[in-house]
Amino acid sequence: MEKSSNSIGTGTMIDMANYNENLPLVDNISISNLSVQELLTESEVRRQLKTQPVYLKYFWKILLIISIFYSLPSIQFVLFQISEPTIECYYNYKCLRPLLGIPAFNNVVSNIGYIVAGASFIMIVYFTSQKEDGVHGLHTDLSLYYCLGLAITFEGVFSGLYHVCPSRLNFQFDTTYMLIGSGLLFFTLHQKRHATLTAGAFKAFSFFSLFVFLEVISLSKINVYAFWIIFTVVFGYVSVVGSSYLLAHKRMELNSSFGYLVKSLKRILHPSTIEDKSRFFSILFANVLSWVIVVAFGVYSIIHSVSNNFSNLILGIMVLNFLIYLAYYIAMKYRYGEKVYLSVWILLVVMFVSWGFAIYFFEIPLTNKFLTFQESLQLNKPCVLFNYNDWHDCWHYTSALGLFSLVSVVYFIDWDLRKTPRSLIRVF
Repeated sequence: MEKSSNSIGTGTMIDMANYNENLPLVDNISISNLSVQELLTESEVRRQLKTQPVYLKYFWKILLIISIFYSLPSIQFVLFQISEPTIECYYNYKCLRPLLGIPAFNNVVSNIGYIVAGASFIMIVYFTSQKEDGVHGLHTDLSLYYCLGLAITFEGVFSGLYHVCPSRLNFQFDTTYMLIGSGLLFFTLHQKRHATLTAGAFKAFSFFSLFVFLEVISLSKINVYAFWIIFTVVFGYVSVVGSSYLLAHKRMELNSSFGYLVKSLKRILHPSTIEDKSRFFSILFANVLSWVIVVAFGVYSIIHSVSNNFSNLILGIMVLNFLIYLAYYIAMKYRYGEKVYLSVWILLVVMFVSWGFAIYFFEIPLTNKFLTFQESLQLNKPCVLFNYNDWHDCWHYTSALGLFSLVSVVYFIDWDLRKTPRSLIRVF
C-alpha cells in the first residue's frame, strides 16, 4: 500500500499537526507575525493548491469537442439513411409510433431518460461540490464527474440517433458512449486517491478510441480469426500494462511491465512477500475472470463464425472490472475506519435493482440487425407500456436510472472525508 508522506520536503501532504486552518494566506499577513513552521505550512498549502493535476481539467472539454464533431457526420448519415429507400431500418413494426417524420419516435424519445440522468448528475455535482482548500478531503477536481454526466447525456443523444433508423451500419452510435462511460467510471474512482497517477485526457480518450475502432471492424466482414488475433494482442497488452501500473503505482513500458508482473506472480508461492495482499489478489481475480470471459467469447465466436458480439464483451469486461474495483474500494474504506453513508448503500441497491430489470428487458429480442430483415421481423413484439413503449424502451428507462445511481455512488462514496485532514486519508 502507498504511504502518504506528511513532510514538507516531499510535498505530498502537509504537516497537519502544526497547521492552523484559521490562519490567512501569507500574502495577507505580516511575515514577522509567523513562526518558521507556520510559514512553511502556509507555503505548502499554497503549493498544493497550485500544483493539483491540471490535466484532469481537460477531460470534459475534450469529450465535449469530440461529441460535437462526432455528432455532425452521425446526423448526416442518419438523415441519409431515412431518405434512402434501399436501406432497411430494423424497427419493431408491432410497436411503431411515428411522429415528426421519425417512424419509431417512441424508441427515440425514450432515450430522454439518459439526457435527464446526465444533466441531473452534472447539476448535483455543480451545486454540492466544495471549494478545494488543499488541506481537507480528497482531491476535488470536478472535470471527470462532469465528464461522466456528459457521457450519459450523449449516450441518450446518440442512442436516439441510432434509433431513427437502427441498422448494422450505425450500431456504433448506440455503444460508443457506453464504452467511454464505462472507462471513465474506473478513471474517476481511481483518481480519488491517485490524482497525480491517473492518465491524462489525451491518453484516456486514445485508449477509448482503440476499443471503438475494434468495435467498428467487428461489425465489418473481417475474418473472425483475424479479428480475435488482433483483439487478443490488444487486450493482452492492456492487461499487462494496466495490471503492472495498478500494482506498482507507476507507468512502465511493456517489457518492464511484463517483467514486473512475472515477478509479482511468483510471489503467490510465497504469500508473506506480497506487500499489499488485498490489492494484489483483487487485480489477479479481475484478470483471471476477464480472460476466462474473453476465451469463452472467442471460442463461441470462432465456432459460430461471428464477431459482432464484441460490444457486449468489452462492455461486460469493463463494467465487471469496475465493480470489482468498487467492491475493493468499499472494503478498504471500512478496513481503514472510514464510513460509507446510508445514502450510498441505498444508491447501490437502486443501481443493482434497476440494472437487473434493465438487463432483463434488454435480453428480450425485438429485432436483430445481424439477421436478415425478414428474420428480424419475426422477432417483433407489441407495445407493453401505455400502448406506446416496447421492451427496449423499458431498457432505456431502467438503464438510465441505473447509470445515474452508479455515477452518484462514485461521487458520494467519499462524502465522509470532506472535513478529514488530507494527511490522515489513506491511499489504497
